[in-house]
Amino acid sequence: VSPPIDTRRYSTGRDGVQNGVIPPGELPSLAGFLFRFAVYNDSPLANLVFYQWHVRNVVDGCPGRWLDRNYLIWGDYYWIYSADVVSDLITSDTVQVSLGVVDMCDVWYLVNGNCAQHSPTPWFDSVRLYRYDSSGPQWSYRDLDLFQDNFPGQEFDIESYVRADAANDIHTNDDPVLRPGDSIVVDCTSLLGGGIAADPTYGGPAVYLNVKCEYIGPAPDKSDLYGPSLAGSVLTGRPGSQYTIDFNYISDDGVWTKIQCDTARTAGGIQRNRYMVDLNDELFTRGYEIEYYFTARDVAGEERSLPRWARARGPYFEWTCLPTKNSNVLFVDDFTGRGSFVGAVENYWMPIFEYAPGQPNADVDKYDVNGPTSGVGNGPGSRAKTKHLVDNYEAIVWDCGDLESVTISDGTVNSDKSNDCRMLINWFEQSEHKCGLWVCGDDVAFDLDGLASVPALTLLHTWCGVDFVATSYFDETGGRTGGGIFYPLVTGEADAGIFVHEGVPDQFYVYGGCWVINQFDVLGKTANGKYALSYPAYNATNRYAAISSSQLNSGGYSVRTMFFGFSFQYVRDDVFAETPDRFELARNVFDWWQYEMNPGCCYADVEVPAAYKLSQNFPNPFNPVTTIRFDMKERGLVTVKIYDVAGRLVRTLANEVRDAGAYSAVWDGRNNIGAAVASGIYFYKMETVGFQATKKLVLLR
Repeated sequence: VSPPIDTRRYSTGRDGVQNGVIPPGELPSLAGFLFRFAVYNDSPLANLVFYQWHVRNVVDGCPGRWLDRNYLIWGDYYWIYSADVVSDLITSDTVQVSLGVVDMCDVWYLVNGNCAQHSPTPWFDSVRLYRYDSSGPQWSYRDLDLFQDNFPGQEFDIESYVRADAANDIHTNDDPVLRPGDSIVVDCTSLLGGGIAADPTYGGPAVYLNVKCEYIGPAPDKSDLYGPSLAGSVLTGRPGSQYTIDFNYISDDGVWTKIQCDTARTAGGIQRNRYMVDLNDELFTRGYEIEYYFTARDVAGEERSLPRWARARGPYFEWTCLPTKNSNVLFVDDFTGRGSFVGAVENYWMPIFEYAPGQPNADVDKYDVNGPTSGVGNGPGSRAKTKHLVDNYEAIVWDCGDLESVTISDGTVNSDKSNDCRMLINWFEQSEHKCGLWVCGDDVAFDLDGLASVPALTLLHTWCGVDFVATSYFDETGGRTGGGIFYPLVTGEADAGIFVHEGVPDQFYVYGGCWVINQFDVLGKTANGKYALSYPAYNATNRYAAISSSQLNSGGYSVRTMFFGFSFQYVRDDVFAETPDRFELARNVFDWWQYEMNPGCCYADVEVPAAYKLSQNFPNPFNPVTTIRFDMKERGLVTVKIYDVAGRLVRTLANEVRDAGAYSAVWDGRNNIGAAVASGIYFYKMETVGFQATKKLVLLR
């Protein structure tokens, strides 16, 4: 529990001493409060040990009751900054904040976990309370409270209605019945603008959903949808006294339709500062993409949108009625919204899909898992039926980023009620065509192996040919105190032959920028698998990064799987060549699946440098790797070498004939025999016919 905090003062040293006074003229606009702290957590859900934060107001020296969001927070082996808006909870000039641990073993034992692995975490640090300018309506939301991509409600009628449902399952995880929320919910307040205004026509809150519904599938075209028919309704209230709320249509311009939101209600009553809205559940069919954003107006007349840029431009929130029939490839983004508005995984994959089969304009079918790892029953296994996949997809690409749990779910209480494993197995077994599955993720093998359920192990061992070995290549190679490798150079293996061409293996780096986050799985193979990619060997022991599997289903159709122990977003080029390694990898896998890539895949026009050039390394200073870029004006022999301050050769990075072009070399701080060199100043030198240059770099360990 913190000491009392005077919200009219601040700490110039960002410590516990409030030695600064906020200018009185600024106080009226500082109604926003952000509670932020760093937390290291090693408390998986099975432990049933959680942490909570609280805020309370202190009036005339008397503390009030603790206030929070009623969340219990857990996580596997991570260190993050957590930031929570607490503006609506603070009503006095003096407050206290607290952080605590809650043990729920006496409540949820054998329901959500078995309490088997208690640890001394969580640990907290850098606890801060911020004030910020909050004029106009202020928004917050959870991805899991927004619309989830969905499939037709009827398995054998592809043109049956696709419901506009939220991602969140309103039943508890121990209830086997999946019941997605019918309406979506956002939070909106205006602490300085007199609160949210009333709509001039209908009364009620001036909070609105703006929605555009466009058909993106192939011919025959369906009409784009707009107008009053888009507005939905929701059943709310306590059981026995439930009633229907119809959401009001406000206006449309022939493209965008504006619908009024209403105050959110649950069985427990009205939810303060929360607003709900729904779309018509008997309107959408496969092939529609629905983009949407929110606007609100306060009593002072200020209007704001969510996302904040939405009134001027996209991207917007969106959900899609699958399948679109544009593509026989389904991309499951199980890292949605992490690292960017749409998510870092999507940012790396979408350029690849421009060249995938049937993807002339990156129209791959995409299923975004809202709120990944939340375990709210919204994986594709909760929405897609077997026939939806069998009839429409020959390939599925599934990337879980760096998530450690609730990746590909198995339908159990220790994972998620969405049985993604069984969905994939049924797709393999029942398809009357070839199937290709590509799984990427830092900890997917770790997660499936830990679940140990029949669906999880059948998918992992039998169909993907993967045997889990270790959860962290970094730890396997010495870890934090033993010089662990977290930027490994991955190499193609002859066993599978997929990433080997004319006897030369492909190579690329896997960027493990944070050893806590990027715990790349080390994989083994079962009888059905082959080694496809390897990490650098360590202590004379081989360690493998990818496993391939090729077999036939009961109908005699080919099922080929590729399983990476890391997320695709962490692939980095080993040399700066005309084709990025990510595109080469994709082409290799699609070729192995026997799918024809689009013309022009993975090739780009390369501009020949006008002059020889050696660029400054980046980063500099560095630890443990840095990249050195150099340009070749003409074809010729080129060397790039590292020297110490005494002029002794440390490492040769390049010594070969190169064509004209732009290149890069990566130095990992090791000498020519693989030993790590000491911190200090080094020099790197490029030499070719008629040109030489030398630059300085600094290694800081």
